Amino acid sequence: MDDSEIFVFVLSLVAGAVGVVVNRTGELHPLYFRDNPGPGLVRLGVLLAMAWIGYVIWRHSDPSVTGIYVWFYFAMGFAAVKLFGQTTAAAYGARMRIDVGERRNLAAALLVAAFTLATGLIFGGSLWGEADPTGEGEGGWWIPVTFFLLGWVVLLAAFRLFLTRESQPLKVTIQRERDLADARVASFFLLSSAVPLTDAVAGDFWGWSHALLTFGVLAGMLLVREAFAARRSADPGTGESRLLESGAYLALSGGAWWANRLLDQVFGAG
Repeated sequence: MDDSEIFVFVLSLVAGAVGVVVNRTGELHPLYFRDNPGPGLVRLGVLLAMAWIGYVIWRHSDPSVTGIYVWFYFAMGFAAVKLFGQTTAAAYGARMRIDVGERRNLAAALLVAAFTLATGLIFGGSLWGEADPTGEGEGGWWIPVTFFLLGWVVLLAAFRLFLTRESQPLKVTIQRERDLADARVASFFLLSSAVPLTDAVAGDFWGWSHALLTFGVLAGMLLVREAFAARRSADPGTGESRLLESGAYLALSGGAWWANRLLDQVFGAG
């Protein structure tokens, strides 16, 4: 490892430790965890995110990722999951210690878990594939970091547009009303957006088709959002509408994943 890689490695370890401290719940009294599935749900999100990152490193990362570099990228992934994922959810009213732990807010736990897993998916995707599959140049840690940041910023931008159709701030919905239906829809949107974004930052580049498809899917999700928002304005009953909305997001993300596989075969054969 050169000096810059050692610096990034240490920085990642420090950032991961900061994320652990900021989101810690372990020192809370055991009574806070009784009949409270929230902390377990968030921990499941962390475990799934890290399992995905570990799988990509093991099976699909650049051939140069061996030895200490496995731990190098794993530490980077953990820092991204804890800081970019868990901690960012607090800006939307889902604080790990206060809302999930002390207040037993399941809606907040659902949003934190979704942010955590969505972030892990995108970071894992950024590690997928060779850094320079056709040339003779050498890759570096800045390549997956750049693609991760691009994907994650787009995720936040799409989520911001998603929230513009809410009748009230998500923080109010999460902290005051503890509305599981709204939290579920927001969580499904995050995860469904993360799927095509993960695909966009992963693998070899076959042309603009992948990028256009990804942004087209996100645009489709926002159109679905507008359609269901208009429907709720005409009919205040939101229970069934919110469930259908969640299913539409999942269908769009699944379709995008399948379409990208098809494009890989078409361009790869050419």
